[in-house]
Amino acid sequence: MEIIGEKINTTRKTVERAVREKDKAFIQDLAGRQADSGATYLDVNSGTALYPEEEAEDLAWLVQVIQEAVELPLCIDSAHPSAIEKALCIHRGRAMINSINGDPKTMDALFPLIKKYQCKVVAMTSSREAGIPSGSMERLKIAQAIAGEAEKYGVPLEDVYFDPLVLSISTDHRNGLLFLETLKEIRKEIPKARTISGLSNISYGLPKRRLINQTFLVMCLYCGMDAAILDPTDKETMALIQAGAVLIGKDAFCSGYLRAFRSGILDF
Repeated sequence: MEIIGEKINTTRKTVERAVREKDKAFIQDLAGRQADSGATYLDVNSGTALYPEEEAEDLAWLVQVIQEAVELPLCIDSAHPSAIEKALCIHRGRAMINSINGDPKTMDALFPLIKKYQCKVVAMTSSREAGIPSGSMERLKIAQAIAGEAEKYGVPLEDVYFDPLVLSISTDHRNGLLFLETLKEIRKEIPKARTISGLSNISYGLPKRRLINQTFLVMCLYCGMDAAILDPTDKETMALIQAGAVLIGKDAFCSGYLRAFRSGILDF
Protein backbone atom coordinates (compact mmCIF):
# COMPACT_ATOMS: atom_id res chain seq x y z
CA MET A 1 0.00 0.00 0.00
CA GLU A 2 1.23 3.48 -0.87
CA ILE A 3 1.22 5.88 2.08
CA ILE A 4 0.60 9.61 1.64
CA GLY A 5 1.76 11.41 4.76
CA GLU A 6 -0.92 13.86 5.89
CA LYS A 7 0.82 16.05 8.45
CA ILE A 8 2.00 19.06 6.39
CA ASN A 9 -1.33 20.85 6.29
CA THR A 10 -1.96 24.40 7.46
CA THR A 11 -5.25 23.41 9.08
CA ARG A 12 -2.90 22.18 11.82
CA LYS A 13 -2.07 25.20 13.96
CA THR A 14 1.60 24.33 14.37
CA VAL A 15 2.04 23.97 10.60
CA GLU A 16 0.10 27.17 9.88
CA ARG A 17 2.40 29.05 12.27
CA ALA A 18 5.51 27.50 10.72
CA VAL A 19 4.40 28.53 7.22
CA ARG A 20 3.47 32.04 8.35
CA GLU A 21 6.84 32.47 10.10
CA LYS A 22 8.73 30.61 7.34
CA ASP A 23 10.09 28.16 9.91
CA LYS A 24 12.08 25.99 7.56
CA ALA A 25 13.48 23.72 10.29
CA PHE A 26 10.02 22.80 11.61
CA ILE A 27 8.69 21.86 8.17
CA GLN A 28 11.79 19.89 7.25
CA ASP A 29 11.71 17.98 10.53
CA LEU A 30 8.03 17.10 9.97
CA ALA A 31 8.80 15.97 6.43
CA GLY A 32 11.79 13.92 7.55
CA ARG A 33 9.89 12.11 10.30
CA GLN A 34 7.16 11.10 7.86
CA ALA A 35 9.71 9.94 5.28
CA ASP A 36 11.61 7.93 7.88
CA SER A 37 8.35 6.31 9.01
CA GLY A 38 7.60 4.84 5.59
CA ALA A 39 5.62 7.44 3.64
CA THR A 40 5.80 7.15 -0.15
CA TYR A 41 4.34 10.64 -0.81
CA LEU A 42 3.92 13.71 1.39
CA ASP A 43 0.69 15.67 1.12
CA VAL A 44 1.31 19.44 1.11
CA ASN A 45 -1.59 21.80 1.80
CA SER A 46 -1.49 25.56 2.43
CA GLY A 47 -5.20 26.16 1.91
CA THR A 48 -5.77 28.35 4.96
CA ALA A 49 -4.24 31.38 3.20
CA LEU A 50 -6.68 34.25 2.69
CA TYR A 51 -6.09 34.65 -1.06
CA PRO A 52 -5.23 32.20 -3.87
CA GLU A 53 -2.08 34.19 -4.65
CA GLU A 54 -0.91 33.86 -1.04
CA GLU A 55 -1.70 30.14 -1.06
CA ALA A 56 0.33 29.71 -4.25
CA GLU A 57 3.35 31.46 -2.70
CA ASP A 58 3.09 29.37 0.47
CA LEU A 59 2.70 26.14 -1.49
CA ALA A 60 5.73 26.89 -3.66
CA TRP A 61 7.78 27.70 -0.55
CA LEU A 62 6.71 24.41 1.07
CA VAL A 63 7.61 22.36 -2.00
CA GLN A 64 11.08 23.88 -2.18
CA VAL A 65 11.76 23.56 1.55
CA ILE A 66 10.49 19.97 1.80
CA GLN A 67 12.40 18.75 -1.24
CA GLU A 68 15.60 20.19 0.18
CA ALA A 69 15.18 17.76 3.08
CA VAL A 70 13.65 14.58 1.62
CA GLU A 71 13.66 12.82 -1.73
CA LEU A 72 10.00 11.80 -1.67
CA PRO A 73 7.56 13.10 -4.29
CA LEU A 74 4.81 15.38 -3.03
CA CYS A 75 1.04 15.34 -3.23
CA ILE A 76 0.05 18.91 -4.11
CA ASP A 77 -3.19 19.56 -2.24
CA SER A 78 -5.14 22.63 -3.38
CA ALA A 79 -8.47 23.71 -4.83
CA HIS A 80 -6.81 26.33 -7.06
CA PRO A 81 -5.24 25.28 -10.39
CA SER A 82 -2.97 28.34 -10.39
CA ALA A 83 -1.50 27.36 -7.01
CA ILE A 84 -1.08 23.77 -8.16
CA GLU A 85 0.79 24.80 -11.31
CA LYS A 86 3.10 27.15 -9.41
CA ALA A 87 4.05 24.23 -7.17
CA LEU A 88 4.43 21.81 -10.08
CA CYS A 89 6.80 24.19 -11.86
CA ILE A 90 9.41 23.74 -9.14
CA HIS A 91 8.63 20.19 -8.00
CA ARG A 92 11.40 17.65 -8.60
CA GLY A 93 10.18 14.27 -9.77
CA ARG A 94 6.67 13.06 -10.43
CA ALA A 95 4.07 14.74 -8.23
CA MET A 96 0.52 13.79 -7.32
CA ILE A 97 -2.37 16.28 -7.41
CA ASN A 98 -5.03 16.25 -4.71
CA SER A 99 -7.62 16.46 -6.21
CA ILE A 100 -10.09 16.52 -9.09
CA ASN A 101 -13.77 15.56 -9.08
CA GLY A 102 -16.47 14.91 -11.65
CA ASP A 103 -17.20 18.58 -12.26
CA PRO A 104 -16.43 19.33 -15.96
CA LYS A 105 -14.93 22.74 -15.13
CA THR A 106 -12.52 21.19 -12.65
CA MET A 107 -11.49 18.44 -15.07
CA ASP A 108 -10.97 20.94 -17.89
CA ALA A 109 -8.72 23.02 -15.64
CA LEU A 110 -6.63 20.20 -14.18
CA PHE A 111 -6.31 17.42 -16.74
CA PRO A 112 -4.08 19.59 -19.00
CA LEU A 113 -1.75 20.14 -16.01
CA ILE A 114 -1.80 16.44 -15.16
CA LYS A 115 -0.83 15.63 -18.74
CA LYS A 116 1.79 18.40 -19.02
CA TYR A 117 3.59 17.50 -15.80
CA GLN A 118 2.87 13.74 -15.99
CA CYS A 119 1.32 13.77 -12.53
CA LYS A 120 -0.67 11.21 -10.69
CA VAL A 121 -4.03 12.46 -9.40
CA VAL A 122 -6.56 11.80 -6.64
CA ALA A 123 -10.06 11.71 -8.14
CA MET A 124 -13.05 12.23 -5.85
CA THR A 125 -16.26 10.38 -6.71
CA SER A 126 -18.32 13.54 -6.33
CA SER A 127 -19.31 16.49 -8.49
CA ARG A 128 -20.79 19.96 -8.11
CA GLU A 129 -24.06 18.76 -9.63
CA ALA A 130 -24.43 15.47 -7.74
CA GLY A 131 -22.59 16.35 -4.54
CA ILE A 132 -21.53 13.15 -2.77
CA PRO A 133 -23.98 10.52 -4.05
CA SER A 134 -25.70 8.28 -1.53
CA GLY A 135 -25.24 5.10 -3.58
CA SER A 136 -22.23 3.15 -4.80
CA MET A 137 -23.44 2.98 -8.41
CA GLU A 138 -23.85 6.76 -8.60
CA ARG A 139 -20.30 7.21 -7.30
CA LEU A 140 -19.08 4.64 -9.81
CA LYS A 141 -20.80 6.59 -12.59
CA ILE A 142 -18.81 9.70 -11.64
CA ALA A 143 -15.61 7.64 -11.54
CA GLN A 144 -16.35 6.32 -15.03
CA ALA A 145 -16.91 9.85 -16.32
CA ILE A 146 -13.56 10.95 -14.86
CA ALA A 147 -11.88 7.89 -16.38
CA GLY A 148 -13.30 8.83 -19.77
CA GLU A 149 -11.90 12.35 -19.49
CA ALA A 150 -8.52 10.99 -18.41
CA GLU A 151 -8.35 8.84 -21.52
CA LYS A 152 -9.42 11.80 -23.66
CA TYR A 153 -6.47 13.83 -22.35
CA GLY A 154 -4.06 10.91 -22.69
CA VAL A 155 -3.65 10.42 -18.93
CA PRO A 156 -3.03 6.73 -18.10
CA LEU A 157 -5.69 5.25 -15.81
CA GLU A 158 -2.89 3.76 -13.72
CA ASP A 159 -2.14 7.35 -12.65
CA VAL A 160 -5.71 8.04 -11.48
CA TYR A 161 -6.43 7.23 -7.81
CA PHE A 162 -10.18 7.15 -7.19
CA ASP A 163 -11.43 8.09 -3.73
CA PRO A 164 -14.79 6.36 -2.97
CA LEU A 165 -15.29 9.00 -0.21
CA VAL A 166 -15.61 8.20 3.47
CA LEU A 167 -18.50 9.60 5.49
CA SER A 168 -18.97 9.12 9.22
CA ILE A 169 -20.80 6.05 10.47
CA SER A 170 -22.10 8.19 13.33
CA THR A 171 -24.51 9.85 10.89
CA ASP A 172 -25.39 6.67 8.98
CA HIS A 173 -24.22 3.24 10.13
CA ARG A 174 -24.15 2.06 6.49
CA ASN A 175 -21.47 4.53 5.39
CA GLY A 176 -18.60 2.12 5.98
CA LEU A 177 -20.28 -0.57 3.92
CA LEU A 178 -21.11 1.96 1.19
CA PHE A 179 -17.44 2.93 0.93
CA LEU A 180 -16.31 -0.69 0.65
CA GLU A 181 -18.98 -1.47 -1.96
CA THR A 182 -17.91 1.55 -4.02
CA LEU A 183 -14.26 0.56 -3.71
CA LYS A 184 -14.99 -2.93 -5.01
CA GLU A 185 -17.12 -1.62 -7.89
CA ILE A 186 -14.39 0.79 -9.02
CA ARG A 187 -11.80 -1.99 -8.93
CA LYS A 188 -14.12 -4.24 -10.93
CA GLU A 189 -15.28 -1.74 -13.57
CA ILE A 190 -12.11 0.36 -13.94
CA PRO A 191 -9.43 -2.24 -13.21
CA LYS A 192 -6.48 -0.20 -14.49
CA ALA A 193 -7.15 2.65 -12.06
CA ARG A 194 -5.95 2.89 -8.47
CA THR A 195 -7.92 3.59 -5.28
CA ILE A 196 -7.14 5.83 -2.33
CA SER A 197 -8.74 7.48 0.66
CA GLY A 198 -8.19 9.40 3.85
CA LEU A 199 -9.90 7.21 6.42
CA SER A 200 -10.34 9.28 9.57
CA ASN A 201 -13.79 10.65 8.63
CA ILE A 202 -15.28 7.20 9.22
CA SER A 203 -15.12 7.62 13.00
CA TYR A 204 -16.05 11.30 13.31
CA GLY A 205 -18.32 11.92 16.30
CA LEU A 206 -17.57 8.60 18.01
CA PRO A 207 -15.39 7.63 20.99
CA LYS A 208 -12.24 5.52 20.58
CA ARG A 209 -11.82 6.79 17.01
CA ARG A 210 -8.42 5.17 16.54
CA LEU A 211 -9.92 1.71 17.05
CA ILE A 212 -12.50 2.29 14.32
CA ASN A 213 -9.98 3.90 11.96
CA GLN A 214 -7.52 1.02 12.25
CA THR A 215 -10.18 -1.66 11.86
CA PHE A 216 -11.53 0.12 8.79
CA LEU A 217 -8.04 0.39 7.31
CA VAL A 218 -7.57 -3.38 7.52
CA MET A 219 -10.95 -3.91 5.83
CA CYS A 220 -9.93 -1.53 3.04
CA LEU A 221 -6.67 -3.42 2.60
CA TYR A 222 -8.61 -6.66 2.18
CA CYS A 223 -10.87 -5.03 -0.42
CA GLY A 224 -7.81 -3.99 -2.42
CA MET A 225 -7.34 -0.29 -1.71
CA ASP A 226 -4.02 0.83 -3.19
CA ALA A 227 -3.15 3.91 -1.13
CA ALA A 228 -4.13 5.76 2.04
CA ILE A 229 -3.70 9.31 3.29
CA LEU A 230 -2.75 9.00 6.96
CA ASP A 231 -0.20 9.74 9.67
CA PRO A 232 2.81 7.52 8.91
CA THR A 233 4.40 8.34 12.26
CA ASP A 234 1.65 6.27 13.94
CA LYS A 235 3.67 3.08 14.41
CA GLU A 236 0.72 0.87 15.26
CA THR A 237 -1.12 1.82 12.08
CA MET A 238 1.98 1.24 9.94
CA ALA A 239 2.52 -2.15 11.58
CA LEU A 240 -1.09 -3.10 10.81
CA ILE A 241 -0.51 -2.28 7.15
CA GLN A 242 2.57 -4.53 7.04
CA ALA A 243 0.73 -7.40 8.74
CA GLY A 244 -2.32 -6.90 6.53
CA ALA A 245 -0.25 -7.07 3.35
CA VAL A 246 1.08 -10.47 4.42
CA LEU A 247 -2.37 -11.85 5.19
CA ILE A 248 -3.90 -10.85 1.84
CA GLY A 249 -1.03 -12.26 -0.21
CA LYS A 250 0.55 -8.96 -1.27
CA ASP A 251 3.91 -9.52 0.44
CA ALA A 252 5.76 -12.30 -1.37
CA PHE A 253 7.67 -14.59 1.00
CA CYS A 254 6.74 -12.15 3.83
CA SER A 255 9.82 -10.17 2.78
CA GLY A 256 8.32 -6.76 3.54
CA TYR A 257 7.09 -7.91 6.93
CA LEU A 258 10.49 -9.37 7.85
CA ARG A 259 12.26 -6.23 6.63
CA ALA A 260 9.90 -4.13 8.76
CA PHE A 261 10.59 -6.36 11.76
CA ARG A 262 14.35 -5.99 11.39
CA SER A 263 14.07 -2.22 11.06
CA GLY A 264 11.87 -1.89 14.16
CA ILE A 265 8.75 -0.70 12.33
CA LEU A 266 6.67 -3.42 14.00
CA ASP A 267 7.64 -2.28 17.51
CA PHE A 268 5.04 -0.03 19.13
